[in-house]
Amino acid sequence: MTQSDQTSELLNIKEAAALLKVSEASLRRWTNAGRLACLRLGARRERRFRRGDLMSFMEDRDVAPAKALAGSRPAEVLLEGIAIEYGNHICTLYENDLGRLKWSVPFIHDGLRNGDGCFLIATQAVRDEILGRIGKVWDGVPRAIDEGQLTVSDGIADGDAMCRFVEHALVMATGAGTRSFRLLGDMTWCLQLGMSYDELLAYEMRYNHEIGHRFPLVSVCQYDVREFSGPAVLNALKCHEDTFNYSLSRFLAS
Repeated sequence: MTQSDQTSELLNIKEAAALLKVSEASLRRWTNAGRLACLRLGARRERRFRRGDLMSFMEDRDVAPAKALAGSRPAEVLLEGIAIEYGNHICTLYENDLGRLKWSVPFIHDGLRNGDGCFLIATQAVRDEILGRIGKVWDGVPRAIDEGQLTVSDGIADGDAMCRFVEHALVMATGAGTRSFRLLGDMTWCLQLGMSYDELLAYEMRYNHEIGHRFPLVSVCQYDVREFSGPAVLNALKCHEDTFNYSLSRFLAS
């Protein structure tokens, strides 16, 4: 095989990112850190990737977080009597204001008290409601935010940018020694920022593939059925297949 033939079999960074379903920025970061092999070609030293190297990296990436943290944390999060394994991305539905708090308050509260890195992505009003309830029984919320244990966000209208934000925060926190995470997204933030249902669906699918199953993380996306259409709720359930590993009735709050 000639050198020209070998070069033609290599993927450029755009093609490699599409194959792994990640951002080009992630590929640059992984190659710079020596985690992912690549070749540098031409005067501009452009990255080229062997398909076999990419597939091996993807397999290693899927199992590495669990192996790295084995024995250093519980295997699951216990919430409302349900043991939810790390790496699960589930959906809950509610139809009134009290239902919004049923999962979100104990989920974040227990995570903070147990030393998990926590994310709360919601509109300002919903965040104030959830953190206000937690603050009535625990005074550590301001400290958790100041120290970076709790990350709060209004969300980002661009789903790709939102995934990159969460991924970067998880990578940085893992590097700093955090061993387990929880993320609660009250999905009305998407509506407030003007996301279409199609854009929301694309975001949930990307999050599920690139983040939800990759990190030692339990992700809960809760949907207010008063705000979302029936088809949107149905698509939300389809994007959260892990939900069906449990009794679905436990994730419905009236």
